[in-house]
Amino acid sequence: MKVRSLVWRGQASTLEKRFRGEIQRGEAMGTARAKVSHEYWDEKIECISQDALHKMRTLKMQQHLRYTYQNSPFYKRFLDEARIRPEEITTLEEFSNRVPLLSRDQLIRDQLEKPPFGDLMAVGIKEIRRIYSSPGPLMMPFSKSDMDDYINTTANGLHICGARRGDIVDIAYSYQWELAGTMLDDGFRRLGCAVIPGGPGMGKTHIHIMKYLGVNVVRAFPSFAMKLTDIAKRMGINPRRDLKVRLLIIGGETYPDELKANLAEEFGAEVRAMYGGAETGFVASECSVGGGMHCFSPSIVEIIDPITRDHVAAGQPGEIVTTDLSRKGLPLIRYRTGDITAGVNAEPCPCGRTSPRLGKIIGRSDSSFWVKGVLLTPNVVKEVLQKHRGVGSFQIIVSRDQFMDNLMIKVEFNNQMSQEGVREAILDDLRAVTRLRAEISLVAMGSLEKKPVGIDLRQAVRSRH
Repeated sequence: MKVRSLVWRGQASTLEKRFRGEIQRGEAMGTARAKVSHEYWDEKIECISQDALHKMRTLKMQQHLRYTYQNSPFYKRFLDEARIRPEEITTLEEFSNRVPLLSRDQLIRDQLEKPPFGDLMAVGIKEIRRIYSSPGPLMMPFSKSDMDDYINTTANGLHICGARRGDIVDIAYSYQWELAGTMLDDGFRRLGCAVIPGGPGMGKTHIHIMKYLGVNVVRAFPSFAMKLTDIAKRMGINPRRDLKVRLLIIGGETYPDELKANLAEEFGAEVRAMYGGAETGFVASECSVGGGMHCFSPSIVEIIDPITRDHVAAGQPGEIVTTDLSRKGLPLIRYRTGDITAGVNAEPCPCGRTSPRLGKIIGRSDSSFWVKGVLLTPNVVKEVLQKHRGVGSFQIIVSRDQFMDNLMIKVEFNNQMSQEGVREAILDDLRAVTRLRAEISLVAMGSLEKKPVGIDLRQAVRSRH
């Protein structure tokens, strides 16, 4: 199944100008439109007909393939090895059926072989304006045009969720290293919101500031948002009565269904979901109707079976694959996110937007985990442990206690060696690489040999995915 959704922001692109007449004739083509114009960040694009959208995306895909082939040594080699010439790919169906998939491991391997950015980079270093880093390590360089497109896309997603000019926003995301904090900050400010760069932790400070300033929008991990309700109550503050939060935008973690309802009840606020990743930027956002998250970004979004790599049937769960058609610095074509969605709702949405709605994220297709918004992979843990003498196999266990993620790593250790300082040393090295706190449990050598490398106890995702 192919999910066809594309939103263009900022000044009109050549493609948009070319099809502007067709967009304006949307009513004759069956385009859905709502009467309240402030509902949309860009009504002409968000309510565009599927036919016009398909044509726009096809042309943009053709341009993007030619650009990456000409400017990225990695993609020239990648497509040559697949015996594909960009000009041969003339339809979205050919694109999805012929162009190879790209994995995170391939990105990391490319950068390790040719540091710091590998052969994927398609611009010179003078064009780069911001560099993010995620565990792996994986460096993500962004050009000026990349940043502008990403900020517009983020603003579009926040607008879909319900943020508006004049809102006072508390962003409880990290501003260090990874994309989310600064991109959300830029996106909210482009909407015309007043932004508080709150960051993670310091729950009491968040509550004090929220009450003092009358914060009405909060962007947070769902677990941290729930923690804030407990902190507020211990401070003698009733979140629903004493705070002015009208909108909570959550993302970055899997969460049980009841958590969203609990947050809405505790704050007396709307709770909307937003999906994205460190490599992909923000991809989809939930409107006031619900029923999934509208795919709003300038991307081709596909849902595949992670085992067969075939597209899944409509409405079925599968792995999300994205292609950002605007990205120039480090292009990612048919990128496997590893995130499993519950499915895609392609039915028309009463909000008037024509893009399909992505279901909630229910798990991972690989052995990695989202922990407090950080993607933790077994390879990263292995590389940290290899620096320490006397250790063997390991096991990652992720659990949840009252909506908060807990991370434990069991490590085989030679009991004939001194354990003094070993836990602390492993913990320090792990935190330096992953930016996560963990409990380290040293166990007997050989006790983990036949056990799975990772266990996620937070929710039961029962499928072959």
